[in-house]
Amino acid sequence: MLALYDRWNRGAKLALWTLTIVGLLASLPFAIVRHGVERTADRVEFVFDYRDLLEVSSYRSKPSEYMLERLLELKSAGIHSMAVYESNLRELELSGRVQTLSSSEAAMLTDFRLPANEKSTYVLFLGRASEDIIQPLVIDAFARLGVEASPWDYQGIPGIELAMPKDEAMLQALDPDPITMAELQKLGFHLVVRLSDQRQPFDVERMDALLADLSAHGVNRIIFEGDSVTGAADDAASKSLSAMAELMNEYGIGLATIEMSKPQVGFGKLAHLTDYNVVRLHSLPANMSNMAPEDLADRFALATQDRNIRMIFLNTAASFDASLGIRKDTVGNLVKSLEGENGALARIQDNGFTLGVAEPFVAGGALAGGLALVLKALVTLGAIALIAILIGAFFPSLALAAFVVGAAGSAALYVLSTTLLSQGLALGASIAAATLATLFAVRRADADATGSPALRSAKLLGGATLISFIGIVYIVGLLDHITYLYVLRQFRGVSLLHLAPIALAFAYVLFFHGETSLRGAVRRVQSFLNTNITVLWVALAAVAGVAALYYMSRTGNSGTTTGLERAFRDTLQDTLGVRPRTKEFLLAHPLFVLGVYLAATTRRKLGLLLIAAGSIGQLSIVDTFAHLHTPLVISLIRVVYGLVIGLVIGLILIAIWRLLERGWNRWTTWLER
Repeated sequence: MLALYDRWNRGAKLALWTLTIVGLLASLPFAIVRHGVERTADRVEFVFDYRDLLEVSSYRSKPSEYMLERLLELKSAGIHSMAVYESNLRELELSGRVQTLSSSEAAMLTDFRLPANEKSTYVLFLGRASEDIIQPLVIDAFARLGVEASPWDYQGIPGIELAMPKDEAMLQALDPDPITMAELQKLGFHLVVRLSDQRQPFDVERMDALLADLSAHGVNRIIFEGDSVTGAADDAASKSLSAMAELMNEYGIGLATIEMSKPQVGFGKLAHLTDYNVVRLHSLPANMSNMAPEDLADRFALATQDRNIRMIFLNTAASFDASLGIRKDTVGNLVKSLEGENGALARIQDNGFTLGVAEPFVAGGALAGGLALVLKALVTLGAIALIAILIGAFFPSLALAAFVVGAAGSAALYVLSTTLLSQGLALGASIAAATLATLFAVRRADADATGSPALRSAKLLGGATLISFIGIVYIVGLLDHITYLYVLRQFRGVSLLHLAPIALAFAYVLFFHGETSLRGAVRRVQSFLNTNITVLWVALAAVAGVAALYYMSRTGNSGTTTGLERAFRDTLQDTLGVRPRTKEFLLAHPLFVLGVYLAATTRRKLGLLLIAAGSIGQLSIVDTFAHLHTPLVISLIRVVYGLVIGLVIGLILIAIWRLLERGWNRWTTWLER
């Protein structure tokens, strides 16, 4: 039985590579469709927070005039849209629609004809429009809360008394202000609405009427406010998200997903039920709106180019300048960031985008049905084969067994969760490709020492990168669903991808390279474990540990950078248009190139270790494409820049090494005389 297995296993290498290539070819249609999807939405929409504008205007002596001036300034600067919220009594008061009074305030105003110790809220409606439009809106909202509203007036000004303390009443969510929406439309602004899940239970009839009114005002997108989408709280009991999605579809209203924020409860389900009528939104916090205009322009242009952002949400805030004794806001600073030849709007348009109302990506239907299932099955088998090839590179006798076990496990996982299966295989294929790329270079570096160092280094770097691209294509083929483009789902295992290829590459160089049997590798491990530990070893281990911690601190979206590095990155971005990854062209690729040169000399061991260190570049190439919200073309350009610049720096390192080596040889020869 074992002899039969050994015979099959010896022939398995060709079969596994064949499956890998077939899976690679099956992934290409998914990549083509993905590229097409990324080109279906090219409009960028700037949205300004109207509530913030109300707040900063309230500090002026003539708020209405200041508000109008700022609105016209923003419109002239290129702001297309205004975000209106569910209103509340405070917002209506800032807008000049109402005046609210507590019981004690109303008592003093009426010479204590009203009791001052009760806890009610008195609302006066200022103007005929407020009386006709806002009063019914307020009464209806509080009636739904079970709060009694009694008629009340002051010197002929109509009002109501709400049986709720003022502090509490001011927080209750009402429908968006219809007067404000009409005024903003008259000024030429498109409206985006922000809704919360505060008003519960979910009322289908009320929501139907609200969305109908919003649609009549041109609203076609909702940015949900808070930790959950509207209807999420009642979904388990009343399927409110299904009802909400049905209404949104009826009125042609979509959603916006806010990048870098905690996922809102119910968003994924609502996105699915609305057929992913979603756009990605970048929100500029108010406390960052005072950044230098050129930095803001960089931020906005980069968001649209690199991260498929199609909606940019601007906030502002008022601050007090004690030295001048005045209130200031950042509206003017935001306007400066948009205008001019180097402003955000010009740069975004130069990148091929147009300015207007944002639209969702349209998922291609070319791979629907049976064809998609067949291709996906081939991609799955190819990914399993690629992982088995990696295992076989260390333990040749286990290659076939690894494929069989992987196929059986994948079949079981397919029944439980296709999403977990795709994410697991994408991680495994990415690690396998990046590691095999490095192992390819290690095997070839000291086996082929002919030709010029420059040509040999370029060939091996290019060959390793082609192997890494196998993992890239598998990531795109396995994680092709539109949810990955919107970051509703993500590539899982980024930290493992950043560690495993490095560890495996060094393990191969130290214990497996040049060995023809597992027994020889075991002897190497035993010899390593029996090595006497010196102070130098401890110091080197400490340095390696610090380097590893620093390396991992730079991994992912939470990685930290210094001010100098940010300036360097900005320079690269401005010069090249797409910034290559620093660790690739400044560290990993140069070490790889130098290692290839040294591996063919008397410094063979050092060269192989440097190639292993160069695995950082190969895994970084794969990881670049694991950022599934970044356009494929941008990722490809980034990788090419990194390879070209890294190769040049590596060749410079070879030249420096040769000069130093030549100088050292002359020095030692002179000493021997």
